[in-house]
Amino acid sequence: MSEVATAGMDQGVSTGRRLIYVIIALALFALFQWVLPVPAGLERIAWSSVGILLACVVLWVTQVVPFIVSVIFIIFMLPMCGVFTLAEIYPMSMTSVVFICLFSFFCSAAVMATPIPYRVAGVALRWAKDNPRKLIVGFTLATAFLSMFISDLAAAAIFIGIGETILLANGDEKQKSEFGKAITVATGAGAAIGGVGTPIGNSLNVLSMNMVNSFFEGANVTFAGWCIMGIPVALGGAALAGLAIGRIYKCDPIKPEAVEVARNLTSEFGKMGWKEYKVIIWLVVIFAILIATTWVPQIQLVLVMFAGILIGFIPGIDFCTKEEYYSSISWDVVMMIMGVTILSNAIVGTGVANWFVDAVLGGANTWPMLLSVFVMCVVTAILHVAIPSGPPCASIAVPLMLALAANTGVAPAVVAMIGGILGGVTTVIPIDLVMLIPYEKGWISMSDWIKKAWVSTAILIVICTLWLPLVAPFFSY
Repeated sequence: MSEVATAGMDQGVSTGRRLIYVIIALALFALFQWVLPVPAGLERIAWSSVGILLACVVLWVTQVVPFIVSVIFIIFMLPMCGVFTLAEIYPMSMTSVVFICLFSFFCSAAVMATPIPYRVAGVALRWAKDNPRKLIVGFTLATAFLSMFISDLAAAAIFIGIGETILLANGDEKQKSEFGKAITVATGAGAAIGGVGTPIGNSLNVLSMNMVNSFFEGANVTFAGWCIMGIPVALGGAALAGLAIGRIYKCDPIKPEAVEVARNLTSEFGKMGWKEYKVIIWLVVIFAILIATTWVPQIQLVLVMFAGILIGFIPGIDFCTKEEYYSSISWDVVMMIMGVTILSNAIVGTGVANWFVDAVLGGANTWPMLLSVFVMCVVTAILHVAIPSGPPCASIAVPLMLALAANTGVAPAVVAMIGGILGGVTTVIPIDLVMLIPYEKGWISMSDWIKKAWVSTAILIVICTLWLPLVAPFFSY
């Protein structure tokens, strides 16, 4: 699942610098609100929306105020500028996306309360034995598989922890070991890529689906459609990334004692217990029903998820404690999604997205389909490097891609998938928490990461360009 880049205010930035960033944000808003002339075809409220968006981007990238403050800024400024009334904002902020996020957090808490993640790691270790390339591929795939159901951060933390145990037992040295570099990059890439497989694997997936279904007339990207499109991207992308990482970094064979240490770490739980079986059965049944909502509209997605949470807390079932559930919920993510949903409505509703595409990409309607999709992928990936947090990146990318899709015939499901995938995954620089968790273990330097880790993102761009236009038209009803 997606995580916001930090928990809020960056305490490492001095008060003076934070104040400068806030002034820059407000100056950008003022520039669009009162100074810059309004382009032909737009109204002043459209320019106001752009000013609010750019101000929020500065706040999000610099992280000088808690995310909830930027959301309050959005909710306060849009009515002040006449873009929306408070009555119009309220239903936007209470979309089903927020409730689906709560279900995603519960899935993560339920699985993390069992040894299931370590059993998945054990499968990868038994398959790899002492072959470092096989271990890297196995780690990347296993991390990706888990990340479809649990927090990306949790998946990355579990596997980098196991990986570090192997590295230390193997006698590897930090920033000198090619094996250590490979494990670090593979863990981050696997955790991030795996989250794109299912709608609940990453809150950004649900946000992108919701924006496309809301803004593109007639679009209906479904739960089953996302899974059918996303799971091959997640597992195929993770496998190819693992293979590439295993070849980029030249690793020596793993010592037998290191293999034994790793096996002991993942086999200490004994046979599977009843609680694990209950969680697996629950996940399979709930997913089957969620997929069925695609073809049985009488079954409401959000109600199924609510029922799933209720079942998990029935005495005697008790998948997790309330403390474990509460600790798994990232309220920063929830608040960010509320704010992004409102702001995206403003960018689309005022016509800014269409105006920008017409002004900058006026000849796009003559582009071949694959070129249009490739441009969408590359631009979204670049945006995510500039804006480390997925939701604000999607708030800019998805409306622009929808406007481009309307002119080029790209299926709306392609836009949703690109927003969720490349709006939330970047291995170019370790700037979001999913990449920072393994990176901060110190096995690879920043320069080494930048030189080679980008390959996983390039693989994703190629997969999305070739795969999504092929299958998306069949799963966007």
